[in-house]
Amino acid sequence: MAPTKKGKGKGNPAESTQSHASVTANTKFPSCLRFLPPSSVAITIHAKPGSKLSAITDFSDEALGVQIDAPAKDGEANSALLDYISSVIGVKKRQVSIGSGSKSRDKVVIVEEVTLQSVFDGLDRVCKCH
Repeated sequence: MAPTKKGKGKGNPAESTQSHASVTANTKFPSCLRFLPPSSVAITIHAKPGSKLSAITDFSDEALGVQIDAPAKDGEANSALLDYISSVIGVKKRQVSIGSGSKSRDKVVIVEEVTLQSVFDGLDRVCKCH
């Protein structure tokens, strides 16, 4: 008989309920917002460059839709996106950076030294999609 594998599938039931409890605590936030320990938040963004004005167009589980008033050329839209996100959330521009997707419309933006609640509140306040 083959030895049993030590994997994630079947473990201690007490461990699985503890991890499930931590997941359910964050379910009030869309999954496009993720907490990164110790004090950062990752935001999945679908950028729409070349718009007339910067605004949040979609706030769903998949991604935060943001239209940007700069062309997608020479990093102008990325810079405008970081400026806009920092002003919406109310943090300094140096606290906001692009984690991945610098040459794609689908990006992950990292906001440092903030709570998940403060990021959600700032984005929800200016969202046009309600």
